[in-house]
Amino acid sequence: MKMYQKRLAVIPVLCLCAALAGCGKKQIDIMTDLDMSFDGYNGYGSSALSKGNWISQIEAEFGSEMGLLELAAMEEALYDAVNYTVTPSENLTNGDKVTVVVDVDNTKLENYQFKLSGGETTFTVEGLGEIEAFDPFEGVAVNFSGMFPNGSASVNTTDSRNDISLNYTLDKSSGLSNGDEVTVSISSPGGSDIEEYCRSYGKMPTATEKTFTVSDLAGYAMKLEEIPEDTKQKMQSQAEDGIRSSASSWESGNTLKNIELLGYYFLTPKEGFSVSLNNELYYVFKITADITGYETEEEAKADGAQMMTREDTYYTYYRYKDIVILPDGTCSVDLSAGTQPSNTVNSKYGTYSWFSMSYYRFYGYGDLDSMFNDCVTSKISNYTYENTVK
Repeated sequence: MKMYQKRLAVIPVLCLCAALAGCGKKQIDIMTDLDMSFDGYNGYGSSALSKGNWISQIEAEFGSEMGLLELAAMEEALYDAVNYTVTPSENLTNGDKVTVVVDVDNTKLENYQFKLSGGETTFTVEGLGEIEAFDPFEGVAVNFSGMFPNGSASVNTTDSRNDISLNYTLDKSSGLSNGDEVTVSISSPGGSDIEEYCRSYGKMPTATEKTFTVSDLAGYAMKLEEIPEDTKQKMQSQAEDGIRSSASSWESGNTLKNIELLGYYFLTPKEGFSVSLNNELYYVFKITADITGYETEEEAKADGAQMMTREDTYYTYYRYKDIVILPDGTCSVDLSAGTQPSNTVNSKYGTYSWFSMSYYRFYGYGDLDSMFNDCVTSKISNYTYENTVK
């Protein structure tokens, strides 16, 4: 920073001269050695007033015969008798006029053989340096990591070109999803006003905060529509293959006839709830099978009874979990981790032996309400859901 001093030009006077007032007291002009310096930067300068050494001169001339207590009392009276007013005193710009008014109260000096005279004078502000504007966010980046909707953010100042120390603070650093906005603010290390702090280095920030948009986070799918259609087709194909594989173990005479996709149940955690699965997608199917057997014991015991092959239906699902949407919009899911229900339901048909009926069993449900209760209703305290099954 530059410092500039401008000495007061005054009409020649006799400093500490023998000019006597009418009462016989010596008149002393304390404006003679008044001086002012300026410090800081243009528009934000400050002034420092130098009052001269008139007190020392008075002490030397009038206090040589005084004791220490008398000398101290005279010095206190001198300070009390004079008041300096500087206008303006801060936020100065080169070319400004600064006025100094010196008021004197000689009633406080009645016990001494001198009187003081003050007055008013003006100084012109010069020599203040120029403030440099700078972008505190040049080279500053925000790094996003984790998976939405629980992504995190951190500020990276490694490539920052700032030559003064600044603190960078995020208004939000967790619980983030793509498209969210986070704001970075600057502050001074000591907590003082940021603009005043920067001005002390001759700089002025062009902004004190900047907003960044969250992007490039992978995350768990939170809406059914986020899952691409090609991924849905792959999951459906794998689900149907899994159901066919299970049906291959049915007893002879029983065959899988048709697999009909009825829709989906899609579950996602409620905000703020800690759960073991980040999402669940149920493919809901209606299964039609040809089953060979008796419908009732009476039918089996009838004369000439033979097992008949008839159509039977039930409902089942194939569940996938923790489906991830990648930053490019594609999807990641473990197709091999799909599961079928452990719940079983009786077929309408079975075999008869040892005087009793034994009905075939399917992995699934006899009606959609029962399936919905197991898959959805039992979990709605922690999950929200979408249901496309009619």
